[in-house]
Amino acid sequence: MREVRRAQGLSQGDLAGDDLSPSYVSLVENGRRIPGAKIARSLAQRLGTTVEALSATDEPGDRLTRRLGLVGQLVAARAGQLAGDWPAARRQLESVVAEAGAGQDEVRWEARWELATVLGRLDEPARHEAALRELLDDPLTRSAPVLHARVAVELAQLLRAAGRLADGVRFAEEAVRVTGELEPGRPERAQARVALLSLSVDSGEWSRAAQLGAELREEVAPLPPGELRASALWAVAGAQYLEGRPDRALELLAEAEQLLAATDGMRLRLRLARARTLLALAAGAQDQADALLERARQAAALIDTPSTRIWLAVLETAAALRRQEPAAAAGHAAAIDPDAAALTPLDRARCLLHLARAHRADGAGELAEDAFKKAAEGYEQAGAFRLALESWRELSAGGRTGEGPDPHAVLMP
Repeated sequence: MREVRRAQGLSQGDLAGDDLSPSYVSLVENGRRIPGAKIARSLAQRLGTTVEALSATDEPGDRLTRRLGLVGQLVAARAGQLAGDWPAARRQLESVVAEAGAGQDEVRWEARWELATVLGRLDEPARHEAALRELLDDPLTRSAPVLHARVAVELAQLLRAAGRLADGVRFAEEAVRVTGELEPGRPERAQARVALLSLSVDSGEWSRAAQLGAELREEVAPLPPGELRASALWAVAGAQYLEGRPDRALELLAEAEQLLAATDGMRLRLRLARARTLLALAAGAQDQADALLERARQAAALIDTPSTRIWLAVLETAAALRRQEPAAAAGHAAAIDPDAAALTPLDRARCLLHLARAHRADGAGELAEDAFKKAAEGYEQAGAFRLALESWRELSAGGRTGEGPDPHAVLMP
């Protein structure tokens, strides 16, 4: 019982519910109490299993030997992941999934979860998605809100990166629903709300994003310092900016960046730095934008990848346009490669939008029109219909209208 409970991320209090005490659960797990049939069935149901599975009749030595063998393979798979040997990790995890028998559901679940992650690192999006969908239908997943939310959030993020925002929203909503009973401060609860808020901003549901942002602010305080708290502040900042509060948004992004500085999440740190720089430029915070842009140049010099080069070109282009230097903007925009494999569909559309603005400012009308149209079409294909509409409007109006927030400047976690 202890093994299954821990695998599902439940505390003894969670398992006890309203009719038992955590101390009673502890006594059962330690073998000092034998529950009656009714209580045993109730505990098994809460764990998504059966009394028979919890009372396996294997000889202790045989059962332990098999379990140790599976755990050994899991450890080997994790070592492979740490070493970057993803094919070896995949083989080990597939072996655990195939060999885990009755009464070892939690070991099989852990292996399937890690296998999905490995498939993502091996850049097999179709298999990654299939693995997550199968895991979402697993009885153990469905019976445990923590596991259910974990898988649903991962699936929502995968679909968002693939440019399938509507599907991503559906799974993020599912994650929010199943975590509704968890107490504030649980990481799964916050992760679900960050995912849904980010997808709502990207898909153009900005009124909903404002409401979600207000709710998420209440979730931030109990979270420990680290990536999740930083992501929550970052997501709230995006909603605040679209509500017309750029100063508050920039304050939240600065706080999030301080939290990420103490972590190893380099990819997240780079994206947050880009988000903060774009927002500072769009908000007219020139001194802050100049300092952030200089840091972006330094980062690009240290981490010379196609992605960092493209994003630096986007930031330089936006900065030159802000300074009303069309020739400089066009020069920087020449380094923007919207067809690069490193870009998600949504980021590709954003890059095209900045390319279009540079062409228009430099007097290249036909090139600008073509880039605007491609940006709008890219947004539409991803399901970001509000951003597509804004792109068509900017094309027909000959430039941005009004002084409100620039939605193309918002990068979410």
